[in-house]
Amino acid sequence: MNSETKLIVIIATIFTTIFISFCLVLFVGWKGAIMTMLLVPCVVLAYLFPRWGLLAFLIYLPFAGTMTYAVAGVFKAVGGKVAYTPSYAVFHLAKDGFYFPALLGIIISAKAWPQLLPKIKPLLIAIGLLIISVVLTFFLINLPEKTYMMGLVGVKIFLSYIPLIICGYYWINTQEKLLYLNRVLLTVILIVCSLCLIQYLLLITGICAGNTGLEASAANKASLQAQCFVGGSLLYNPQLNLIRLPGTFVSPWQWSWFLIASSFISYGMSINESSFPWRMVSWSAITTVLIATLISGQRTALLLVPIIYLMLLLLTKNQNKKISIKLGIIAFLSIIIISQFGIVQEAIIDFIRRWQYSPPEKFMFEQFQWLADDRVEFLGYGLGKTASAARNLGQIQLIEIFYVKVIYEIGILGFIAFLCVVTTLTVLTFKAYRSLKNPQLRGLGLCLWVFILFMSYNPYYYPLAVDPVAVYYWFIAGMLLKLPELDQE
Repeated sequence: MNSETKLIVIIATIFTTIFISFCLVLFVGWKGAIMTMLLVPCVVLAYLFPRWGLLAFLIYLPFAGTMTYAVAGVFKAVGGKVAYTPSYAVFHLAKDGFYFPALLGIIISAKAWPQLLPKIKPLLIAIGLLIISVVLTFFLINLPEKTYMMGLVGVKIFLSYIPLIICGYYWINTQEKLLYLNRVLLTVILIVCSLCLIQYLLLITGICAGNTGLEASAANKASLQAQCFVGGSLLYNPQLNLIRLPGTFVSPWQWSWFLIASSFISYGMSINESSFPWRMVSWSAITTVLIATLISGQRTALLLVPIIYLMLLLLTKNQNKKISIKLGIIAFLSIIIISQFGIVQEAIIDFIRRWQYSPPEKFMFEQFQWLADDRVEFLGYGLGKTASAARNLGQIQLIEIFYVKVIYEIGILGFIAFLCVVTTLTVLTFKAYRSLKNPQLRGLGLCLWVFILFMSYNPYYYPLAVDPVAVYYWFIAGMLLKLPELDQE
């Protein structure tokens, strides 16, 4: 599509959006009009300019939860009460208004296909097996039970973001584009973590009440009633010594996995950065990730984020000759935090207490034991049967271990197919990383590959089924597959 055609389409979209919005105000109300005014232009522009659509998708992703409740607040002010109903689910899907049109534009243009297809033939076979298993479960389990809407939610969870491999490969067609994407992601991480710090300050100063004063059922667990500044469900009750911050996300555990993913991304991109000011930005991002980890009350992040940074420092010592300086900076910042705020001691004490109360290994064993008690089926019990996003569509089973979720929903066949996909992807991205010669690209590739490896076989909770890791995982895999071509420039 040439520039003149794109301009005509944009002008037509503007007038069409205005007309439809005006009609919706008259016959439906403000809610439909606002949704149309926001969604239609985004869809059209993302299709016409796929690279910008994908960038908007990645930028919007960490803010999706905050935007959801902010827009709902506008609707409440305009049209009355907004409850946590499927209407919220529509807002949670708004980010896909950038993703799917951009993906369609990339697929139609076919610019990335000739170079990518020869590299991922084994992966295409594995993905084909996964699609077959998902389709069999949908038609043989969900349809007879008339849970096809839940099944569609499950299909989206398992399959919708896999094409991000193509998107990641397509986006970084030059080293300049890679550097630009690095800087955008670092800036997003810095902003999002800074917003979490503000959220924490508002809570400890009493400007936000948190869970204090809420009814007993909401006083000791994350609740939307305790929402503060950004994000969604929050837990802050100093009287019970409880804190679980959601940052800008819907729930605290999503924020935890964002911090974990950001530790890989921020450190890897700090290696690839050549500009001194942007190196300072990268280290500022790393610092805010560490501080946000300490104050957020997330046990998983508190355990993993420092270990990830230390591990990456050691793994990249050959590509990163200033390792001693970086270690010194981290140690210096840690000493300041410990001496000035005492946050670390409280976080570690809480971590140890919670670990002793509910050991993760015992929790995982109990979940697998529950599954083994005559609950293993060849095709599973149906797609979406464990998805919180489908809770308004039928009864779901709460399962918090990813492998158990996969086996329960799509059975042994689907589980084997899924393992084939992630294993093949891990091997292909490892080969891509090992082929890199440029020290900066090799350091970045190693950090991103360790992220792929860790998420591929992580059994704890289900980050591969929920934002943001479900997006970052497949997009970063596509980036890794592209790096060898950039290395040859």
